[in-house]
Amino acid sequence: MSEVIGKWLTVSIAIIIMFTPILGYLDSLHREAVEVTLTEGAKKAAIAGRFTPDIIQEMKDDLVDHYNFTESDIEINATTAQTPRNQYIEATIRVPRGILFVLDLFNQGPEHIEKSTRILSEYVQ
Repeated sequence: MSEVIGKWLTVSIAIIIMFTPILGYLDSLHREAVEVTLTEGAKKAAIAGRFTPDIIQEMKDDLVDHYNFTESDIEINATTAQTPRNQYIEATIRVPRGILFVLDLFNQGPEHIEKSTRILSEYVQ
């Protein structure tokens, strides 16, 4: 009996040791992808003075096409009202987060990746 328990524990620990670094790296890549997409969208929105539907859709398409997120899971809340120069426009992207541990024995952390940005509008009326 103790041999069986010892083997199961050894296998469990080996699985955790093998996959956790890979899953952690994948999680950091997803966080970076969301941040880069948000920053690039914010640059375009600053010039336009707001997050236009085209900019929001382009951000979603970028996450779907290049980073394999599902479009229905992506939530983007952004300033869509025209904002004059030297006033802030804001946006937040929220996407589901993958797992960090193969075995669900530990706290997986938050269920979503959420990044926000705030940038000055450069729109001149």
